[in-house]
Amino acid sequence: MNNIIKYGSISNIPLYNCSLLTAEDWSQNDGRAHYLSGILEFMYGVIVIFLYIPMVAVMTEKEQFKMSCFEMMTYLTIVDIFAIIVNSVITGVLSYQGAVYCSHPTLIYVSGSIGLGLWASSCLVAMLLVTNRLLDFTFKSAANFMFDKNRTFLVLILPTIYGLYFAIFTPPLLYSSKYLGWFFDPFIFQGETAEYYNYPHLANNIIVVAVTCFLYIMFCCALGAEMKNVNTGSESYKRSKQIFIQSVLICGFNLTASLLYVYMNFFEAPYSIVVVAHINWELGHGAPAFIYLVFNTTIRNGVAKKLGLKKSQIAQSESNPQVAVN
Repeated sequence: MNNIIKYGSISNIPLYNCSLLTAEDWSQNDGRAHYLSGILEFMYGVIVIFLYIPMVAVMTEKEQFKMSCFEMMTYLTIVDIFAIIVNSVITGVLSYQGAVYCSHPTLIYVSGSIGLGLWASSCLVAMLLVTNRLLDFTFKSAANFMFDKNRTFLVLILPTIYGLYFAIFTPPLLYSSKYLGWFFDPFIFQGETAEYYNYPHLANNIIVVAVTCFLYIMFCCALGAEMKNVNTGSESYKRSKQIFIQSVLICGFNLTASLLYVYMNFFEAPYSIVVVAHINWELGHGAPAFIYLVFNTTIRNGVAKKLGLKKSQIAQSESNPQVAVN
């Protein structure tokens, strides 16, 4: 977004100038209205946001928020809420209207910049969170040194700056209803795709996400070692199994989205790949809401209480901070 300041407006940025045609002509020539998918994306986004709001209230309660993992989970959940607004709510409206970059240049340029920054920030904080969980399992003293007391808030400055860098200083993602996905290429000039490559995004998706998944594997191995020493019917075994499932699901969505988005922005990808990539981007930010409710007892019970459900309807168990993995 620094180019907006440099050139005075989005329309004056040479590579993003849509003056060849009117907004209506761009939409008519390149846009494709997708009414059903637009409605479904919009509804998915609203439902996820509705689920996340009481979760944030639970995470910020004094009992939970004093733990570093819940501080990072709160940060990540807030990032996910804003990301869902971009990749599901706004995207749903754009899909329904059959929009392309040049039909809504300001909205799409700004939304794409913010969405990219939120994705990068969530990738880094996810890596920090699994590092926190891994160290808490294996090197408690190191975990305390890095995350104890107010140090977690200092650590969270890193993903904030990281996300701002992507949002401000790298090319934005731009929506095209023709392909139902977000690309760096606005599809204004033919044969100019290479001019829009976002190499920092490539590095983030390969290095940061790969490292995160590697840490998740180590985390799961640590859990596996612990599970060998407990009875398969014990509460400890059940908690460890739940953590393992959460880790696999969250890592899977993020890894799939990151690799497919790299592929489709550097190579010509079939329509199905683009759709799968976007769905996984949506799930990467939205699926944790459902995963927490299913597998995280602390959050599930807390949300149920916030919504006024009877305690007898909720599975009761003691709060365990190690259940928090994302």
